[in-house]
Amino acid sequence: MKSYTDRAVVIRTWPLGESDRIVTLFTREHGKVRAVAKGVRSAKSRISGLIQPTSELDLLLYRGRELDVIQQASLVQAHLARVGVEPSQFGSALEWLEAIDSLTLDRHPDPVIYELMNRGLRLMGDEPGPFLLGALLVRLLDIEGYAPNLTVCGLCGAPGSFAAFDFASSAPRCSGCGGEPVGSEILAKAASILAHRVSEVLTDKDARGGREFEAFAIRLVKEVVGRGLRSTGVVASLLEPQATQNQPS
Repeated sequence: MKSYTDRAVVIRTWPLGESDRIVTLFTREHGKVRAVAKGVRSAKSRISGLIQPTSELDLLLYRGRELDVIQQASLVQAHLARVGVEPSQFGSALEWLEAIDSLTLDRHPDPVIYELMNRGLRLMGDEPGPFLLGALLVRLLDIEGYAPNLTVCGLCGAPGSFAAFDFASSAPRCSGCGGEPVGSEILAKAASILAHRVSEVLTDKDARGGREFEAFAIRLVKEVVGRGLRSTGVVASLLEPQATQNQPS
């Protein structure tokens, strides 16, 4: 059938013509989808207020050759697309959605990422903290198979705790192998998240440490995107659709 229903979060929108918008959605059943919302920039549109980044919607879509078409929409959760949200909270949410957009492929369903995306948006709206965005980004990299191995030096293989990192190879460096100083605390936080000890990281309320950790996580994501996404994991998942995936912690 050409038409289908799905639940989706709006990742981003941009104008098309005089009254339409192109919308990037991350759907529960069909993965990332790009669609046209016709007439939503018109004052008479009934759904213009719904098609906003971070909103979760129930949708009826028409499958197009390049872009799908949104035919109907109803609100499930507004998340941060609501009055009274702090600009910093909304900015973090947009950064979170941009990372998901950058690290996922079109029309590749991933219910684990969908649940993590929504959980992250809920926490950003209800329980924001200085380490939240950084923790979510590291967890996203882990699920997508891009997390660094923080147990050994990426150059000589020496084990231990580290305070330097090589972003080009996404690996820590021991004191004898150089690397860019990032601080042992930041790498220890990342290691805790990769060991599924996320809650102990989120309880830290150090604002400065949170900003530094967030900058580290954002750079990790940008380095991965800059190198290009792997296709092997996607191919394997298509061949083995029943494979068990990591659950968000």
